[in-house]
Amino acid sequence: MKILSLNCQQGYNPALKDFLHHLFDAEAFDFLLLQEVDEKTLLFLNDPSYKLVRSFNKETGQDSQLCIAYQEKYFPISTGFKSFASMRKDPISGFKHPAYGLLWVDFKIEEKRMRIASIHLHSGTDRQVRLNELLVAKKLLLEGVHSSVIFGGDFNAGFPSERTDMAGVLIPEFMWATSDIGPTLNSRYSENVPHLPNRIAAFLSAFGVGIKLRTDHFFINRESAEDNVVHCLVLPDRVSDHSPIELIV
Repeated sequence: MKILSLNCQQGYNPALKDFLHHLFDAEAFDFLLLQEVDEKTLLFLNDPSYKLVRSFNKETGQDSQLCIAYQEKYFPISTGFKSFASMRKDPISGFKHPAYGLLWVDFKIEEKRMRIASIHLHSGTDRQVRLNELLVAKKLLLEGVHSSVIFGGDFNAGFPSERTDMAGVLIPEFMWATSDIGPTLNSRYSENVPHLPNRIAAFLSAFGVGIKLRTDHFFINRESAEDNVVHCLVLPDRVSDHSPIELIV
C-alpha cells in the first residue's frame, strides 16, 4: 500500500496541477492525504479513478482545506473531522482559519477496519498549541477498534526538539515512520502573505536563501508497524513549498 502526503499550498505553484494529474493517471498511490486544498486546488483533483473526502468546518463557516483522495476500489465506512481553528488566535484571520484540523476516513479492507487521516497543525511560534492539537488528534484517532491507523500531514514543527516532543506525545500507541527522513519544507518557495514567518521567508528568498525544515510526517499505529515493513521517502518534485512524502507499507 502506498500513501502520499502533501501540503498543496493552495495551488500556488503552477507545477502542482500536472503533478497531481500524473499521479492520478498512473494510479500511483492508494491514498493521498492533502492539506491546503482550496477551490482552485480542488479543480486539479477531478479524476474518475479517485474519490474525495472533505468536510465542512462549522467553526469557520466554510469548507475545510483538508482532503483525502482514495482509489475507488476502496470502500469507506465512515468519516470524521475535527477543526483546530479555535485553538489559537491567528493574527490575520482571528479564529477563522480554515486550514488547520484533522480529517479521517475509516475503510473496510479485506474484512479489516483501517483508519486513514490527514492532519494540519498550526503554524507560527506557539509550539504548545501544536502539542495540544496533537493530543486531541491522538484521542480521536484511537477511538474505535482498527487493525491499522495511519495519519500524515503538515505538523509545522520548526523548533529544535519539537519533532521529538511530538513523537513523545504519540508514543507508545504510534510509531514515527518519518523519523529519519530529510527536510520537507523549503521557505524559499513559500508565498509572501502577511504573516511574520512568510515575510522573513520572502526576504531571504530575494537573496536565494531558503530555510529547510522537517515539517511533514507520517505516523502509524505500533501494531501495524511491527507487523509490516514500513518505508518513507521525500519525493524530489517541486510542486509546493512542501515536498511530497510517501509511505509504503
